[in-house]
Amino acid sequence: MGIVLLKNLFAYGQPTGAGIITCPPSAQLARKSRCCEKGTNGSWVTTTSLSSLESQASNGRHPPTTPDLTNPPPTESWLRRTWTALTAFRPTPRMISDAIIGLADGMTVPFALTAGLSSLGSTRIVQLGGVAELVAGMISMGVGGALGAKAESDGFKAKLADTVKLVLESSAEAIDLVHETLQPYGFDLGQRNIISDQLRQSSDKMVDFLIRFHYQEKEPDSSRPWSCGLTIGLGYAVGGLIPLIPYFCVGKHEVLLALYISIGVMCVTLFLFGYFKTVLLAEQDCDKGTWKAIKGGLWMMALGGASAAVAVGVVHGIQMAGPPVEH
Repeated sequence: MGIVLLKNLFAYGQPTGAGIITCPPSAQLARKSRCCEKGTNGSWVTTTSLSSLESQASNGRHPPTTPDLTNPPPTESWLRRTWTALTAFRPTPRMISDAIIGLADGMTVPFALTAGLSSLGSTRIVQLGGVAELVAGMISMGVGGALGAKAESDGFKAKLADTVKLVLESSAEAIDLVHETLQPYGFDLGQRNIISDQLRQSSDKMVDFLIRFHYQEKEPDSSRPWSCGLTIGLGYAVGGLIPLIPYFCVGKHEVLLALYISIGVMCVTLFLFGYFKTVLLAEQDCDKGTWKAIKGGLWMMALGGASAAVAVGVVHGIQMAGPPVEH
């Protein structure tokens, strides 16, 4: 029955909203008496379709529906596709590590600088100095991270080239490295010889084995340099902006008020950062995990506070030893 319906659909009819196949009058005039009947609206419909629909309805089955070609399903919006891509994104451990490096430096160095400049008594000086340091530090940290990742990639390529040269020019030395790699895992001489013979048959497998298991190297992602620099730079900018915000929310000579607000905000921020950093990076499988995370938060808060105190002391000492700063 389904074959008959498909034949009628593609050979004679067009789909309608109700899913009934309409017979072309000119083509079906001769066959009208045996295959078509007039419907209530005067159009010719196939009796096969009507009978199949009635029989399927009486048997409790849902009849097959003809797709509505005049009203195609709406396409997925750009916003929904973007949201789906964002929710499916999962940061890698290296990306989390880069973000932590940028945030840690961003929340300590600018905080110490703004606290030290606060002893000059002008929020304008703190604003200008803080923004200048924030931009310079963001660029410096980002470029440093990118160069470090590029050096890591170049180091892997050099090690890979040396390994390929070793396998092609000195197979005996490569076999010795295979035995040296397998021996700590309890493989006897016979087992090591079997594995060595298998690896000797393919230079690619031998190189892959030595890189992964003997040298324990992993090929870095090709996008690692720019992603590392971007993550570290943005992390530094976000972390450094937090202690700087209070100085834009007070008057020109209310620098001490901004300093106290900045200290309070940074104490909370540094503690939360240290706490969640410990939770993310450390494996907490016992009751001591919470206390370890709290210690991480307290340590981060103490580190930031000590940096700020040293900066304040140095700037205050220079100011006391020299002529007063005009502002």
